[in-house]
Amino acid sequence: MEPERLPNRHAGVWIDRLQAFLEVLLVSGLVSSFIAALPITALHGRSFLHIANASTISAFILLEASITLLLMLIVLRLHGERLRDFGLRSDRWISHAAAGLALVPILFLTNALIAGAFRLFLPKYFLERNPLIDLLKTPRDLLFFLCSALYAGGFKEELQRAFILTRFREHLGGVRVGLVIWSLAFGAGHYVQGLQGIVVASLYGMLFGVVYIVRGSLVAPIVAHAAYDILALVGYWLVFLPMK
Repeated sequence: MEPERLPNRHAGVWIDRLQAFLEVLLVSGLVSSFIAALPITALHGRSFLHIANASTISAFILLEASITLLLMLIVLRLHGERLRDFGLRSDRWISHAAAGLALVPILFLTNALIAGAFRLFLPKYFLERNPLIDLLKTPRDLLFFLCSALYAGGFKEELQRAFILTRFREHLGGVRVGLVIWSLAFGAGHYVQGLQGIVVASLYGMLFGVVYIVRGSLVAPIVAHAAYDILALVGYWLVFLPMK
């Protein structure tokens, strides 16, 4: 009789890694950005990046976020996973929310320090303001951007980060590797804001990721991200816009 063949565990590990890698790519924003850009390009006859108005940019951001979340939910359903598994829970939410709010001043300080460093050492790439924020001209524009910040920034991006970091922790080399890689990718996704914006976004991604890893909850990074974006937008609207 032939001996019973044992399962190839090594092959199984690599299959899991490949599947995790493909899932990370699927929810990374590459697929959703391509799909979201199609109707806008078809409607206007050109890329949304060349359409300088808040409503169109917001529409793209909201559509891309919805597609990403839909793809993520499909993947979770196929694996029998729940959003709770990634830290979207209500337990100790007050403590987590307080930690998120405490991170907001650090985010503003980080932004100021990076801006100062670029002004001194890389003046060619220094930006006075976020070029996207400069699209704010009417209360309607502010409303569009606030909705985009809450839904796409505060919710989608943090859930997306949790999903990707979890996949790295389980199959792709560890959560620290995932934190570095995704923070750099997150920063690169802000290329329309220039080199300074890429550096700021990368560090923000690192901070949000660290808070998520340490606390094991999505509440803190969601609150921090949403609060920072809201304060930045409202602050620009109330303080800087009247000075233009």
